[in-house]
Amino acid sequence: MRKLAKSIGTIALATTMLSSAANAANYDIGVGIYDITGQVAETNFMGWAELFFRNAGIRDRQYARAYIVKDDANKSVVFVSVDKGAMFQAVNEAVMAKLQANFGDLYTDDNVVISATHTHQASGGQSHYGLYVIATGGYWKTNFNNMVDGIYESIVRAHNNIAPGDIYMNSGALDGASVNRSLRAYVENVDADDFSPVDNEMTVLRFEQGGTDVGMISWFPVHPTSLGKEYKYNSGDSKGYASLKFERDKESSYGTSGSFVAAFAQSNAGDLSGNLNLPPYDTHDQPSTGPGSTTEESSEIIGELQYQKAVELFNSANVKLSGPVSYVSRYNDFSNTEVDGSFTDGQTQTTCKASIGFSFAAGAEDGRSGLFREGLTKDPNWGTANDQCHAEKPVFLFTGSNGNNPDTPKILPTSLVKIGQLGILAAPAEFTAMAGRRSKAAVNSVAGNGLDHLVFAGYADAYAGYVTTEEEYRTQQYEGASTHFGPWTLAAYRQEFQRLATKLADPNSNPWPNSEPAIQAKSTPGDATVTVLFDDKPWYRSFGDMYSQPSSNASQGSTVKAVYWGGHPNNDLKTNDTYLKVEHKVGGQWVTYATDRDVQTKMIWKRVGLSYSHITVEWTIPSDAPSGTYRLRHYGKWKNGWTGSLNNYSGKSNNISVN
Repeated sequence: MRKLAKSIGTIALATTMLSSAANAANYDIGVGIYDITGQVAETNFMGWAELFFRNAGIRDRQYARAYIVKDDANKSVVFVSVDKGAMFQAVNEAVMAKLQANFGDLYTDDNVVISATHTHQASGGQSHYGLYVIATGGYWKTNFNNMVDGIYESIVRAHNNIAPGDIYMNSGALDGASVNRSLRAYVENVDADDFSPVDNEMTVLRFEQGGTDVGMISWFPVHPTSLGKEYKYNSGDSKGYASLKFERDKESSYGTSGSFVAAFAQSNAGDLSGNLNLPPYDTHDQPSTGPGSTTEESSEIIGELQYQKAVELFNSANVKLSGPVSYVSRYNDFSNTEVDGSFTDGQTQTTCKASIGFSFAAGAEDGRSGLFREGLTKDPNWGTANDQCHAEKPVFLFTGSNGNNPDTPKILPTSLVKIGQLGILAAPAEFTAMAGRRSKAAVNSVAGNGLDHLVFAGYADAYAGYVTTEEEYRTQQYEGASTHFGPWTLAAYRQEFQRLATKLADPNSNPWPNSEPAIQAKSTPGDATVTVLFDDKPWYRSFGDMYSQPSSNASQGSTVKAVYWGGHPNNDLKTNDTYLKVEHKVGGQWVTYATDRDVQTKMIWKRVGLSYSHITVEWTIPSDAPSGTYRLRHYGKWKNGWTGSLNNYSGKSNNISVN
């Protein structure tokens, strides 16, 4: 009996140990979030290339969302998704410098990937390169510092929240949230019929610490350009809408800890649009629109589709990531890369010094410029011969012709990150749907890399235009004209990704025939940041006083507005704060119901005369808002022109009865 009891005890102990091992956390993980909204008045957005455009308020806040994963060998990787139009090299370098000062060699250019969502409604001006400085009407130092600091702080928060945890993966198809806006180019691909023109795969990661959900990343390719180039209010557009809704459902605190972080990250979205109503191909002055009757409605529809699919995949995620964390990253001179014939037409080819074609100036279907039309394979003015290296592209601007001081970057990074059986390809450009597929195929061609599933992270670590397939390039649609390094640009990237995968599979290998080039040093351009000299208001008014009151009675679905005498919003960016509150009276106490990160609200700034400011707070009352008494609040700072001091003020509206 003793032997039997001892055997039973041994079996029970072994079972317990196996169960504990099975339930043990696979990784140490951390998540963090930080506000990167920046200036919301009299500054420019990145994306529409409207150099004289200036914003005038905020619809919802933009954030940097950071995720850190560390394996049992203490090897770490960082992924950050940022609600910005692009991730620029100067920003990346500044973030790395701050990380090195605080963490030494723990987080570096090698194991940190920073990817932009590509919203076109986010404060821009962060690049140091000429083309992008022109596109944003200047270099905006305040926006640069705000973006650098916010990304850095999101990583710090993720680092400080590291704890044992697990990551679960799921993927599925999301239809109806995107269209291929460049079908004329896509159909030229030799394998066009083997795939849908739309890459509809969404991949979701679910992050848990001790069985508690702490984060989510969704990768799905679609341009978040629903709001359009006339829209003046800062917003994360459709992807920002989805992130904020997911975080609201998870009751994120947006604080230093206890914050659920939900990133709707970008992928190979180069030719994929959320504006589902495409104009006829031969119509060159009409932008694509929809699916909603207004741009805000369209943004919410596309955001809601991504949100709903992500929730479904998140809730059913059951593939547990396991295995080591690893990464390979390298810079390459994409303006002068020799590409093996296996990636080209069978012959060794070379990429070109950067240029953009005439069809770049036409604008894409999401926002036409009216200057030219797409599909120009000859110079529209003089009919001169094309630059031989750039083949079908008639050159509009040689952005890489100025030696070591080009107007667009040429020394660019690519990365391949491994988290267990998941691989993340990171590239500094807008890859089309097919270009992304072929890049992943290049990684999959390398045996022994240990990767069962791949995601493509575009707009990562730098920015250098578009990347199309060689067949798409020939048609010189907007995307092909924006492919900087000529017809073999994608071939060079595919070759680089295959080399990264080779290095990942065999760390002792050296698949590169030459040494890694040094990053180009770029001087900081002159600062275009608008300086607020002083704020003023009528002598019989105080800052925060009401200019006009909202309606005293309102119903769900209606919009109420309050207008205040205020100061310039750029006096205080309200980072991790808010310009407004919707307050609900509950049990005799005023409780915050919504802030300026909720798309149901809007803060609009308007200059009146020389130095007066009207601040409008709008609230579109949700259909599920409880009946009761509400009021609208505004918070800001005004600048004293005599002393230069900044002074807090606030205002509150009359009560609003919602029935």
